[in-house]
Amino acid sequence: MRLLNNKQGLRRSQFAKELKGADLEKVLLVPIDVSKTLQKSMILNYFGEVIEFPFSFMVNRTGMKLLIEKIENARNTLQADRVFVGIEATGHYYEDIVRILIDAGYSVHIINPVSTHEERKQHLTYTKTDDIDLYLIAEALIGCKATNAKLSKGVYKQLQNLTRARRSEINKRSRIKVEIRTIHDQIWREYQGFSILENNKVKTRKIFSDFWGKASLYLLNHFPHASQILELGELGLHRLSKEHNLKIRKSTIDKLLYAASESVSKPIEQLSSELFLLKQKLKDYERHTQTIKSYELEIERIFVETDGLLLLTAPGIGLITAAEIYCEMGDLSQFTSASQLIKKAGTNPVIKQSGPEEGYYGRISKQGNANLRRAIYNAGRTLSVHNEVLKPFYTRLKEKGKSAGKIYIAMGNKFIKIAFAMLKNQKPFECNDPSFNYKQEISKKLTLPLSA
Repeated sequence: MRLLNNKQGLRRSQFAKELKGADLEKVLLVPIDVSKTLQKSMILNYFGEVIEFPFSFMVNRTGMKLLIEKIENARNTLQADRVFVGIEATGHYYEDIVRILIDAGYSVHIINPVSTHEERKQHLTYTKTDDIDLYLIAEALIGCKATNAKLSKGVYKQLQNLTRARRSEINKRSRIKVEIRTIHDQIWREYQGFSILENNKVKTRKIFSDFWGKASLYLLNHFPHASQILELGELGLHRLSKEHNLKIRKSTIDKLLYAASESVSKPIEQLSSELFLLKQKLKDYERHTQTIKSYELEIERIFVETDGLLLLTAPGIGLITAAEIYCEMGDLSQFTSASQLIKKAGTNPVIKQSGPEEGYYGRISKQGNANLRRAIYNAGRTLSVHNEVLKPFYTRLKEKGKSAGKIYIAMGNKFIKIAFAMLKNQKPFECNDPSFNYKQEISKKLTLPLSA
């Protein structure tokens, strides 16, 4: 019998393989509920009969020795053929337990907390205690709702740590950006864009095409109020631009002066607290920006030493997106098809079918690795614009009336299939243009020189 890996996903087929041929009365289940300090476990047989009542242990040498002794005692008592450990993924606290139990030779299966939540809903069990959670983890394990137990390690783990830390900094900086805009609105709101009446229609004009560009940030730091811009005047702004290499165009200077002259902001003397907060937030913004740059340099340093560099041969795939996809996919030796990776990400569309009708694809499942899912979406978005080879696929989807979000997911899924083949076969992206230079394509995406 051939297992339906692409339909079930890798997690279900792996569990089925391990369970196949076993005497179910001699199968042990060991659910573990993880917390920061004290862990809880119990031991049952496949039919839910308790062999070892709930007990607590700590993640240290003594605690892990206790857990393993209890498992082995239960195995000997029941003369068990198979032992399956189900462990709920809570933060990073479960990782040491998984590593130790795998090294001890146990079959460990990681369960997403969402799965135990769904089990609770199905059983109409609204009470939440550690003991009930253990039963629900066991139910999720029997229902093949666990993921595989492969923990990321080596270069995959290093890149995961760095790319996720960078993503966290990006999110923090995004919040700072909102705060800066809000504060500066109280100081001089027209700086972010002013409105004019043209042919009885209101039109908004931006002063800077990039609000977070060098010139805009310099003025925000040193001349945030309209009165300061008017005091500088055209000659003063030209002088600043030249002295600090701000490259402010005359059209931008004209818009600055117009917006400043039309401003009805409070006098600068009444805005001391707002100006203080703006300065502090701009410092926070710069600090996060520098941290992000340092993360990106470290990501690049590690990434260029991996075969993931092949992903950069695809036009539209930048360093960070390539690194995120590479490390979140992980070791491909455990996968037999790209469809398993798509299910791992949760970007597989859910099929709706009833009766003789053919059915249709609904929303994506979102049951998987959220970091890989985000990377797939970002890849699809950039490929839609910058990859001429995949443009026909994008055009077909657009002509069918698909929304932008669905197109980006479909494009990202297509790239996952391509990336899977590239890494498995150790070949670069296939480009029909004979003049396409792979080394140039990679080099332009790196800040460090590419070794031969």
